[in-house]
Amino acid sequence: MSALVALGSVRGAPGVTTASLLIAGAIERSLLVEADVSGGVLAARYGLGREPSLTTLAAEPSDEHRWQEHAQSAGGVAVLVGPDAPDTAEALWRSAGERLGTVLTRCDADLVVADLGRLGRRSPLVGTADLILLVARPTIEHLVTLSHHMPRLRGSSRARVGIVLAGGGPYRAEEVADALEVEVVGDLPDDPAAAEALSGARSSGWSRSRLARASVGLADTVARSARVQRTFASPEVVTP
Repeated sequence: MSALVALGSVRGAPGVTTASLLIAGAIERSLLVEADVSGGVLAARYGLGREPSLTTLAAEPSDEHRWQEHAQSAGGVAVLVGPDAPDTAEALWRSAGERLGTVLTRCDADLVVADLGRLGRRSPLVGTADLILLVARPTIEHLVTLSHHMPRLRGSSRARVGIVLAGGGPYRAEEVADALEVEVVGDLPDDPAAAEALSGARSSGWSRSRLARASVGLADTVARSARVQRTFASPEVVTP
């Protein structure tokens, strides 16, 4: 059985895909799943094919769930690429979501990290996850929106819910945790140069960046929360 951590946002684009890559890249034997019903971006970002993919895994008739045969490498991270067209992505999860959830929680990866993108009422894997991480900026706009979504998330999932703060803002982690009564499990700084390296636009400077250092602490916290014992000492695995 695999632990499943789902990441999503409730407003804007605070860096859900980046946070998902960082966590998956820092934890041994992890699998990243593009479960965004608005469409995936990793194939375009890393020059990957549309197959093998999440779609070919859903069509796999075998009960052995050999996810390795359907995964590609995104900068060293094993990823099940999702459809990039919103209509196709939504149709896939509507028709095969229950089966995919079963396959992913029963696979032999140490950790499955699901990138849900912006959360909606029918976001996949919310009810299956062991831990839900909401990526948000520490600004009033993001935090007010989070406060409206928290009751629904707590009521629709058995998972623990935590927050990852992304970038700068006027509110500290302690203030956010107290106001929303939810744990802030980590924060990721604004680091444009490191984000550029992570996206494949450049290849140097990543391992010494503030974002790389912060990702180690976040991954360690996620590993403990998900009861995953083994982690890499360095996040260099996610560099292109």
